[in-house]
Amino acid sequence: MSLCVLIVEDEMLLAMDLEDILVEAGYGVVGNAVDMHQAIAMCEEHGERIDIAIMDVHLARGTNGVETAKVLRQRWNIPSLFVSGNIDERMQALALEWEPAGFVGKPFSQREVLKALAAVSTKAA
Repeated sequence: MSLCVLIVEDEMLLAMDLEDILVEAGYGVVGNAVDMHQAIAMCEEHGERIDIAIMDVHLARGTNGVETAKVLRQRWNIPSLFVSGNIDERMQALALEWEPAGFVGKPFSQREVLKALAAVSTKAA
C-alpha cells in the first residue's frame, strides 16, 4: 500500500525536497501547506485520502505543528511524522499525546524520512 502524504512545511525548498523524495519512492503527495489553516483546508478537501502528514514544528503565520497535528489527529485521525530542527524534550512530550508516527531531525536524510514512512506503511498494512 502506498501512503498518501500531506506536507506541512513553511520552508518551500524543504517542502519541494520532501515532495521529490516521496514521489521518487512511490508515495502520493496531496500537497504542501505552509501553516495550520492551509493544512486544515487541505484535510477538509482530501482528509479521507491522507494517510499521514509530514509536520514541521514552527509554521508560517505564527501557527505551530503540534497544534496542527492535534487537529489533524482529532478530526481525521491523521498521524504526523514530525520533521523539524526544533525537536526538544518539551515539544516531544506535547506531541506524544497525539500519537505521532515519529520524529526526524533537520537536517534530515532521505533514508531517515523513508524509514519512518516505511514503518507507518507496515503498521497500516
